[in-house]
Amino acid sequence: MAPALDPSRAHAALQQARLYAILDSSYAPTSSWPSLATKLADGGVGIFQLRAKKLSKDEILAAAKILVPLLAQRGLPLLLNDHPDLVAPSGAAGCHLGQDDLGIPEARRLLGSSALLGLSTHSPCQATAGQALGADYLGFGPLYATGTKPDYPPIGPAKIREILRPVTIPFFCIGGLNPDRVTEAASLGATRVCVVSHLLLAPDPTKAAREIISRLGTSLPMKDALRS
Repeated sequence: MAPALDPSRAHAALQQARLYAILDSSYAPTSSWPSLATKLADGGVGIFQLRAKKLSKDEILAAAKILVPLLAQRGLPLLLNDHPDLVAPSGAAGCHLGQDDLGIPEARRLLGSSALLGLSTHSPCQATAGQALGADYLGFGPLYATGTKPDYPPIGPAKIREILRPVTIPFFCIGGLNPDRVTEAASLGATRVCVVSHLLLAPDPTKAAREIISRLGTSLPMKDALRS
């Protein structure tokens, strides 16, 4: 098995990623994660997150220790949903934080400058604030109603247009996305998306990932590549 991914390679992978996949224990048991991760990586997923709200820290750490080297072999980073204290022992590339979790500045002080830190944002104001706080990338949504976060009202895909200019770090649109909705989001300026249930529940995860990416186009637009 390969060691944990070098931070410079993790940052480079983030810049190139079009599709972000979340391995969520609400949709897929941890025993299926290595197989799912492999299939999704084959489909072009560029960055992964481990999210397990109901698992213990020991269970999260055990799962991460399997996934980190598996993905590192492919040059792909794994982030943890919250749990910055598990980043170093797991070898994860960093963590993803919600609006109610430990703040980006505090997490940065804990993890250092090389860790990837992502932030969930639910409005253009939160997105610009997250960038100013030093997040490496943003999740932006939910664009549509989603069972993953039923308590969050959808913000609507039109909001994408409001962050295209002010937000210059990578942002991944998220929330209730399927191929047709990705097409709509792309028409409004989205170049990166994060997809959960559509990928995890797909009969063929590799094919599902490839279709999502095809709806975004095969490469980052020049202006997006330059600003990333």
